[in-house]
Formats: sequence, structure tokens, C-alpha cells
Amino acid sequence: MRRLIMLQILLLTLSSSRTAGQDIREYTVRKCLWPVEIDGRLDETDWQNAAFTEPFVKYQDGSVMSLPTRAKFLWDNVYLYIGFVCEDPDVWATMKNRDDHLWNGEVVEILCDPDGNSRNYFEVQVNPLNTVLDLLMDKPYSTGGNADLSWDLSGFKSAISVRGTLNNGSDTDTLWICETALPFSELAFTAMSMSFPPAAGDSWRILVTRYDYERTGDQTVEISSWNQTDSRGFHVPEKFGRIFFTDNSAVSASPAATHPSKIRLSDNYPNPFNPYTVWLLDADRACSVRIAIRDLKGNRVAVLREGSLQPGRHLLVWDGCDQKGRPAASGVYLVTAQAAGTVVSQKITLMR
Repeated sequence: MRRLIMLQILLLTLSSSRTAGQDIREYTVRKCLWPVEIDGRLDETDWQNAAFTEPFVKYQDGSVMSLPTRAKFLWDNVYLYIGFVCEDPDVWATMKNRDDHLWNGEVVEILCDPDGNSRNYFEVQVNPLNTVLDLLMDKPYSTGGNADLSWDLSGFKSAISVRGTLNNGSDTDTLWICETALPFSELAFTAMSMSFPPAAGDSWRILVTRYDYERTGDQTVEISSWNQTDSRGFHVPEKFGRIFFTDNSAVSASPAATHPSKIRLSDNYPNPFNPYTVWLLDADRACSVRIAIRDLKGNRVAVLREGSLQPGRHLLVWDGCDQKGRPAASGVYLVTAQAAGTVVSQKITLMR
């Protein structure tokens, strides 16, 4: 009888262990096919094809939140990219100084412990004003950990866009988006045994979270996270979600992507130019293509074409304006044409 009881206890323990393991959410992070510009839009082809996480839940018990939040991940050899989409009828923020206590207002957070050992993990917060807080934890608060607010994640990038009007309570907003880029070069100290950038097949432990405060009334707060933790709050590394890196692109593979397309870009005419210049683009087969104008710092100025391209010769025209139709300043720019497996670019000069 005693052996039977012990066996039942063992089976219950194993069953409980398996159930707990199922609580850890997982996400496969696909590699970027195109460059990502941190502009708060998530409108690049890779972002559009990247999967969303499950909706964030109440961190203590996993219950559904009234204001949905989801995230997406991408990576390349330089950055881990994370994009947040936060539904919100009133987007607001007041804190403007780096390392202000952003958790006292609307904010999204990233807590990352790559090797999952609960040591030297970091946290980054961004509010709708694009104010940043970053800190380093030696260990979780529940085990006597301390937050080092003097630590900065050098090279971190973020940008915000709002569907509505920031800090205007007289209208109804829809959502706000936070786009971030975490540089692998600055993270190696967190896990010396791991590779940075990661290799395909590597996995990290990470938690993405959100605070939402009502600006008026009783200032009700909703605190949610991708993965359920427990009463200890967000700083529970063993409860962080798990991400897996893959070399597969978010953009669906096609025969044209399997065999690199050959594209050729003619010299533009005239060059220098004002206000128009033209090119001829030749493609040897159908492919997905992105043709963009960038300044010499790499910032995207305009997109001339994005999407599917049929084989043959195509005429490209740039009117010297940016994506919002405003005249670009005089100077030297780069036109870059990218298809699966091929990138061609050239310098052009705009003279006003």
C-alpha cells in the first residue's frame, strides 16, 4: 500500500511539473530579409509577416485584459527587434527624462535573461513619449536583488507612433506602437557562455510587459505581460517566456527566393537632379523587391516600390520628396534595390 501511495505521489508530481512547463509561452524569432528602420510603424515587409505573440494576460493569474497588448520579434546579426501594439483609447505620458520612474505611468517593458540563470538580467522601459529607462539586475528582488539604474544599454533604439493624439483627452485614440532594437554587441556580458549575435537554434528567456493607467478618475491601472508570472511581479526569470532564433525569414519562401534573383539598376538620369530623376530596373525572374531612398546615415527617406515584381524592365521615378510628400533637402542619397539574395545600390545627388 505504501508503495502504491508513493507511486501516486510521484505521478502527481510529474503531472504537475508538465503542467507548469506548459505555462511558459514560446515564440520563434525569424530573421529579417530587409533592413528595419526604427520609426514606430512596423510597416516593413518582415514586420507585416512576423507573427504576433498571444495577447498579454494579467500577470498574477493569466486572466484576460480589457485593453489587448501583443508583441512581435525579429532579428538580424546586429539587433533583436521587438514591436509592441497596445490598444488604448487615451494614450498619454508625462515623464521625459531618462531613467524617470516610468512604471508610474503608461509604459511597455522588456525584461531579458538570455541564459535563464536569474543573474545579470536587464530591463528596458519605454513610454509613449519615447522616454527610456534601463537598468541591470544582479538577481531578482525576491532574493535580495538590486537594480542598477546607472547602467545604460548603449546603442538601444526605440520609436513610438500613436493612432490618435498623444496627451489629448478630448478625442478617442485607438492604439500606440513601440518599436525597439536591442544591440547584441552590448549584451554579451549578461551570459558569457552564449553567442552574441545568437546562432540559429539558440533560445533566450524574455518577458514583455505593459502598464496602462487611466489619466482621470480613479486612475485604474492594468498590468499585463506576455507570460503569466505570479504574485512576485515581473521579476521572476524562471517564469519568463522563451524565444527561439531561426535563420528562416518571416517572409514566405518562394522559388524566386530559393534561387537568388538577379536585378540590375541603371544609372539615374539626370544626376545631379531637381526635381525628378529616373532609373531602369531589370529583373530576371519574379521576386519580392524593396526599393528605397536613404540618407547617408541610413535613415529611410522614401520607398519607391515594395512587393512583388514581375520579370523584365521597370521604370522607377523619384520626385525628390520624402514619404510624407515634403521636399527632401539637397544632398547625397542612396537608392537601394533589394530582392531575395541580391542587393544593389548607388549614390544620387539632389540639388535644390
